[in-house]
Amino acid sequence: MLAHVASSADQPAFRSDPVPSALLQKIRNTTWHRGCPVPPSELRQLTLTFHDFSHHTQTGRLIVNEAVAEQVVRLFRALYDHGFQIERMVPIEEYGGDDDASMAANNTSAFNCRDATGKPGVFSNHSWGLAIDINPLTNPYVKGSKVLPPAGRKYLDRTQSYPGSILQGGFVVKVFEEAGWTWGGRWLDRQDYQHFEKPQKSLPR
Repeated sequence: MLAHVASSADQPAFRSDPVPSALLQKIRNTTWHRGCPVPPSELRQLTLTFHDFSHHTQTGRLIVNEAVAEQVVRLFRALYDHGFQIERMVPIEEYGGDDDASMAANNTSAFNCRDATGKPGVFSNHSWGLAIDINPLTNPYVKGSKVLPPAGRKYLDRTQSYPGSILQGGFVVKVFEEAGWTWGGRWLDRQDYQHFEKPQKSLPR
């Protein structure tokens, strides 16, 4: 069921918990397989309140690596306090692990054991739960003439600000980069405006 959990504006939720058993089983059946770089036991479920595109308060779920869970909670609390808008936030397992379907729905997600876009056989940082895609329709992946999701062409003018836009010099980029995350919008061979990842070398030992 692709529904948000309603949350009252005066009781926002920002926490990290073990992944519930039902969702853990769904992860094992959809977004994880033998050979993935982390076991499902190293993932955490984050419960995060956000402002949606209708200016309503919603609470969603994000699955990340336990090593970054508490930091991600703080980052999304900062986005909430700033008033940044997120259209949808449900685990990508609700889309059967289909990244294209999740992007088309403008769904914010993190863990998904899959290949990096355009690099067959190379694990994406999403496979470790160390990457997050935020409003992927509003902030598409662009490489040459390729745009993902395709409907993201509407948002290619990055001088314009739309609900949920992630722009160079903007608040979202600033808070993530200050926390040691890399933004895909700065890559030279492609621009992945939705994408933030935590370099593994910067993880606490």
